[in-house]
Amino acid sequence: MKTYCNPLCIEGVESGRPVDTHQMKEDIRSIKDYRSISDPSVIYHDGKWIMYPSYSVAYVTEDFVNWKHVDIGVHDVSYSPAIVEFRGKWYLNGHQSPDMYCADSPLGPFKHIGVLKDTKGSPIRAVDGCFLVHDDRLYIYWHSNVSNPENKDVYLMTGTVCAELDPANPCQMITEPVEINRFEPEITWQRFGENNENKRMGWIEGQWVFKIGNRIYLLYSGCGTQFSAYANGIMYSDEGPMGRFKHQQRPGPLTVKKHGLIRGAGHGSIAKGPNDTLWVFYTNIFCYNHLFERRVSMDPIGIDENGELYCPETTETPQFAPGILKNPEKGNSAGLVSLNSMIHPTASSCAPGRDAIYSCDENILSWWQPEESDERPQITYDFGKDTFFEIHSFRIIWRDIGMETADGIMPGPFQYIVEYMAKPNEWKILSDQSKNERDLCVDYRETDTVKALGIRLTITGAPKGITPGLVSFSAFGVCSCN
Repeated sequence: MKTYCNPLCIEGVESGRPVDTHQMKEDIRSIKDYRSISDPSVIYHDGKWIMYPSYSVAYVTEDFVNWKHVDIGVHDVSYSPAIVEFRGKWYLNGHQSPDMYCADSPLGPFKHIGVLKDTKGSPIRAVDGCFLVHDDRLYIYWHSNVSNPENKDVYLMTGTVCAELDPANPCQMITEPVEINRFEPEITWQRFGENNENKRMGWIEGQWVFKIGNRIYLLYSGCGTQFSAYANGIMYSDEGPMGRFKHQQRPGPLTVKKHGLIRGAGHGSIAKGPNDTLWVFYTNIFCYNHLFERRVSMDPIGIDENGELYCPETTETPQFAPGILKNPEKGNSAGLVSLNSMIHPTASSCAPGRDAIYSCDENILSWWQPEESDERPQITYDFGKDTFFEIHSFRIIWRDIGMETADGIMPGPFQYIVEYMAKPNEWKILSDQSKNERDLCVDYRETDTVKALGIRLTITGAPKGITPGLVSFSAFGVCSCN
């Protein structure tokens, strides 16, 4: 049974602090170091997915479960890369950067070809830009301050604008920007804040435009990437790339997830997958060290009888991998749940304020941390003596405590052993990763199916200078009937 689990298992996620502090005009040493990945632009090409996220590009998966970093000739383009194939070439641009790159392949090597310019020849810094090809013409969409024609009581009016690019020179705009979307205070989920409480501000961003048949869809996000209420909405146009866009009639945003271990479901993209399926990728909050610390997730979507898009569920439990089910939008759950959530575990040690319960409390902002003197940290979850549970997989979400890339303290692989209690006080190895060399800040693995009365994790190694923090350890399975 091939499955995946959010947030995605992406190898080699790098420090997000250099980009975040630069964008926020903060001193790099003013906050603790951390890893981050967000704002994924994903394409389906030659039977695989290629992801261009914020901070570093790019990542590739051929099995639609495991993602590996690849060198495309450009390390990063700041936030939210825009990527498109046009007339046999691939074009790449980044958030608030006028620089345009081009390659013969989506995996590069990309080379700088000039700067994006408006109709007057001045450089344009397209915020959260994206491209669309339509009838052999090329368009660019981006976040901008827009007009307030009804003089609504707002502090900041933001929205999406669009312009056409010169097909012979994609760095050059040939039309003035046209507004196609703006903040609407009456739409609650667009309002800024953890509880959408700020009616006077909406941060409309994260544009992704794509075609299905003759209809052009705009995926966009609000209310702020640092909030659990962060969500993706859909508008569409049947009147062309710069025509009138309207909201879907389906209520609410396309993706939203305010509660649980994984929260926030905004700024992302929509890509085709195996067997003509559709998948939405989105950003999750992980905002302990910085408000822009994030991870990435995905789920299948469908098209209803009116040509409107829907996402049945934003998930944090195992789902069938793309290509397994013919219609995953009709239900994609593998039927597995976390077996050890809110079970008070026992630990070999706990750093002050980092109790064992924080490893299974379904909170992305808390974690268990062993004492520095603990040479073999171990945490144990007892399911109870009366009922066996079938374990099918597990997920570990790590924190890299003490990471400081500016001083050479770099993230890397964690080594560990997972065991299960086959009988009272009888432990057997479920997964031996004591020689693990994969650098996974989110580590999801399927296992042989076993019946267990408990599960435990022993940490056997960590990168030099880093203390492992266990945000979440989840054993996934079902209750055994015999």
